[in-house]
This record gives sequence, structure tokens and C-alpha cells, in this order.
Amino acid sequence: MKEFTEKYMSRRQCLILFPFAVIYALCMVWTRWDSLSALNGGQGFLKVLLWTVVSYVILLVLCVGIAVLQNVIPAGKQCMRQGKWYLYAIFFAVCFACWLPYFLIYFPGWISNDSVWQLEQVCGWVPGSNHHPYAHTMIIKVFFMLGYRLFGTYTGACAVYTVAQMLVMAGIYAYLLCWLYRKGTSLVGIVLALIFYAVLPMNGIYAICMGKDVLFSGALLLYAWMGSRLAIALVKREEIRTSEVIWYACFGVAVCLLRSNGIFVFLGTSCIMGILCLVYRNWKKMLPAMGIALLCYVVWQGPVLSALEVEKGDTIEGLTMPTQHILNAYLNGGTLTQEELELLNEVIPMDTVASYHNPYYFDIVKNYIREAGNQEVIAGNKGAFFKLWLQVGLRNPKQYLEAEIKQTQGYFASKTEDYQYLYEQYLMAENPFEMTTQRKVFSYDFGLEVDAFLLKFQDFYNKVWSLGKSTWLLFFAFAYAAYRKKNVMLFVPYVMVLLSLLLATPVHAEFRYAYGIFVALPILLCVSFGKEKEV
Repeated sequence: MKEFTEKYMSRRQCLILFPFAVIYALCMVWTRWDSLSALNGGQGFLKVLLWTVVSYVILLVLCVGIAVLQNVIPAGKQCMRQGKWYLYAIFFAVCFACWLPYFLIYFPGWISNDSVWQLEQVCGWVPGSNHHPYAHTMIIKVFFMLGYRLFGTYTGACAVYTVAQMLVMAGIYAYLLCWLYRKGTSLVGIVLALIFYAVLPMNGIYAICMGKDVLFSGALLLYAWMGSRLAIALVKREEIRTSEVIWYACFGVAVCLLRSNGIFVFLGTSCIMGILCLVYRNWKKMLPAMGIALLCYVVWQGPVLSALEVEKGDTIEGLTMPTQHILNAYLNGGTLTQEELELLNEVIPMDTVASYHNPYYFDIVKNYIREAGNQEVIAGNKGAFFKLWLQVGLRNPKQYLEAEIKQTQGYFASKTEDYQYLYEQYLMAENPFEMTTQRKVFSYDFGLEVDAFLLKFQDFYNKVWSLGKSTWLLFFAFAYAAYRKKNVMLFVPYVMVLLSLLLATPVHAEFRYAYGIFVALPILLCVSFGKEKEV
């Protein structure tokens, strides 16, 4: 019994699961906010405490059970394998081949309203804007212009971008699957991961989507992977190769530039990496690399975009949570002074905001402020509005917490009543380029069957899965990796993605915002629950 306890229930292992139990408890309680808000402070605390105890017991039982099974059940010889070039080719070909029918049926690809605006910028029809990352718009421009020179049509130009993106994403997935193979991951795990990437419809549809979320998810995978490799070298005090540091910096820059929340992911991850560097006194290459990546981002966001005369995103775009906090305090029993109301009235007509307020969907209020308000007042008085937000929050903490929970609950609730749209039924938005979906090769009837299949799969997804379940699985894999004393740096960027959503998401449950987490699950699960060697 003593040997069992030391191996599976040591003090470190027991303590490491506690913060994860607290996370699960808060997710459970906050999901039931209406019932929680009816309780007094003491009752609410007891409810959180009860769920923490329950979550902790379940986590401990699961972790101990899985660890025991892994040691009892023969898993074959686990060792590092030699990489095989043809395996990369197979993984790449399988992914690309499985996505190709979507490309041919929805040719030239999924062009959303956001993408149409970016294409208008590419063609110079509207001013450049960093509302959607301008770096991504420039990537679109490279392949769009190449395609237009080759085919002479907007449709052909978009098709070239789509094919390029399919090649990039297939290459990233194939490379990471080969990495798992070299680590000694079981072949069953690798095959399941390949099926996930190649066969799941949402990955096929997103592979042909022009939106920024796709390339960001690919860059994030590479950034997390390289970070985990470097973390191993830091802990083992091994010599870090310059080439790896350069790649890490490049992937970091890509993460920063391809989504607006990328900089928060990078900064949060860099803080953890910086602590590792200082603790293990191996910082000579890593800290400068992170500094250079940050400098590249600052130079791009400042001098470069200014020189290109690119418009910045408007002020209200990045103020989802502060605005929702204050409005919820105003509309739901909070207390605001007359001076505070006068300051808010300079930004938005407070007497009519109730008809536009939606605690789950900020875009309605955001657009109302753009049309009927004056957000420039905030830009010119940032200090005053920060002070207002802080003072109102100190008087109305319950209303602030309620606003935070309702605006973000889809990302941590195991189930929400709102339907998750994984992809649009009609993948070609109205556009001034006169582009329409042009089915290639396949028959019209087969195209209709694919439409019906995608909608049925979306319905099935909503019945069995959710963004919250992805978050729960992420934290369980993280908890087990920490419990088994594995390298957990791979998980850090994804926790930062989640935190960035909790701080700034304009929609309480949007699949594409959390697509980066969803698409990383096979890699995270294989690393956490596998018996591989660290490479």
C-alpha cells in the first residue's frame, strides 16, 4: 500500500490536481449562475466548496485509474522511432485528399463577409484596415495576385489562395503526426489523430476557409510544439540550438500577427517560458528571441502599418468586457453616480441602450455605439474611463461577475442551449467580385447530399459536444500531464487562448474563436496520455 501511495498518490500528485478541481468547480457553478445568484455569500461559497471536493475526487480517481491501467496493461515497447519521409507523404496526402472534395464542391472556397472585406482591401477598393489582422490580408494578397495573374479571374485567384492554405495546413498536421510517431506514440493514437484531422468535416471545411482562424490555429500548433521542445532542453540544461530558437521566434511572430488576441497568447506564454529560463539559468538565447519576436510585432503594429496608411481597429472593438460590465451594472440593479452616468452618456445614449443590450452577444451594442454613440470620447479619455470602470466595479462586483459569466459561458459550460454553427450553410457570401460557388467534377445531386451531410453532422456535434467540453478535455489532459510529471509547456499557449477569450470575446460561444483549441486536442491527448519518449 505504501508503494502504491508513493507511486500514484504522492503529496505532489495530490496537490497538483487541486487547482484543476477548483477550475472545474467554478465551471459547474458559473454555468448555473441563476441558481447561484439566488444564494447568499455563505451558501454560494459552500456550493463552490462542494463542487471542488467532488471535482477533486473524480480527478484523482481518473488520474490514478489511468496511471494504473497504463502500468498494468502491456502497451508494447515504447521507444523513439526513426522518422520516415514516406510517412510524412502519407499523412499529408490523406489530409489533402480528404479535404479535396470540399474544395471541388465549394470551389473556390469558403469566402465569408470578413474575407470579402479583406479582398476589397487587397484590390485597393477600400482603405486597408487592421480590424482583421492586416498581416493575414497581406498573405491573402500574395496568393490572390498570383492566382489572378495565372487565371485572370477573381474566382481563380481565390482558388489559388485556398489550395495554398490546404497545402500549408496538411503540411503542419503531417509534420506533427510524424513527430508523434518519432516520440513512440502508439499507432492507434496516430491513426485516430489522422482521422480527426482528415475526416472530420469541420477540418475539411476550415481548410478551404479564407478566415484568419485557420492559419492562426496552424501557427499556434507549431508555436506550442516548439515551445515544448525548448522547455525540455531548458529543464535538462541542454544546449539549445540557434535554429530552434529562430523558428520559435518566427512562430511567435505569426501567432501575434494572425489574430488580435495572439499578442496576449504570446505574452502569457513568454512569461512562463521566461520563468523557466531564469529558474534553470538557461536564458541567453531564449530571452533575446522572445524580445525580438515582440519587437517585430511592435514595429509591425506601429511604424509599418502607419507607413502603409492602414487604419487601426476602432476603440470599442477591444472593450467588450469593460462595456458589458458597466452596462450590466447599469441595467441590473447596480449603482452609478450622476457624474458617471454623464460621462457614459457622452459615449452612448444610456436611456435607450437597454433595447440593444445583449449579455451574450456584444456586437449588437458595439454597432449601436458606432452608429449612435461617440467612442472617440473613450480614446481621448482612457484614464477617466478606466477609473470609472474600476470604481463602478468596486461597488457592483456581483453585476460585473454576472456580465463576465454570461459573455463567456459557452467556452467553459459543458452544455449550452445555443446552437453552435461550425460552418455556414452557404459558404460564399455576397460580394462585389461577382464570384459564386462553382461546383467542379461532382454532380449537382452529390453536392446536395454533401450539404445535407454537413448540416446533419453539425446537428450531431451540437448533441454530443460543445466548446465547453473541449475546454474540459484540455484541462483534464493538462492535469494528467502535470500529475505524471510530464512536460506541460505544450498546454500553456492553449490555456492562454482560453484566457484571452474570457477577457475579450465579443460572442459567448463562437466555434471559430476556439478552433485553435479544438484542432490541438489530438496532439495534446497523445502527449498527455501516451507513454512516449520526450523528443
